[in-house]
Amino acid sequence: MKVLLKVDVLAERNSWSIARAQGFLDGEMARRRGGAPSIYARVGIDDYCIGFRAGYYVRATLQARDAATTLGSRLKNAAAAAGEA
Repeated sequence: MKVLLKVDVLAERNSWSIARAQGFLDGEMARRRGGAPSIYARVGIDDYCIGFRAGYYVRATLQARDAATTLGSRLKNAAAAAGEA
C-alpha cells in the first residue's frame, strides 16, 4: 500500500515540484507559528522559496470575493449607481 504524503498530494494537484510544495507547507507553518521568514525565503528565486512565499503570504483571491456576491445584488448596485449619475 502506498502512503501519500501531503507534499506529494499538493504537488500533484497543483502541478508543482516537490520542492515548491514543501516550501508552501513550510510557509504555512511559519505563518501559523508567527515566525518571520528567513532572508533566503524572502528573496530566493528557486521553487522552494516561491512555494514558501505562497504559503506564508496569504492573499485574498478575487474569485472568493466575487463568489460571495450574488449576480442580482451586483446588478442592483450597478443600476443604483447608474441612476445616481
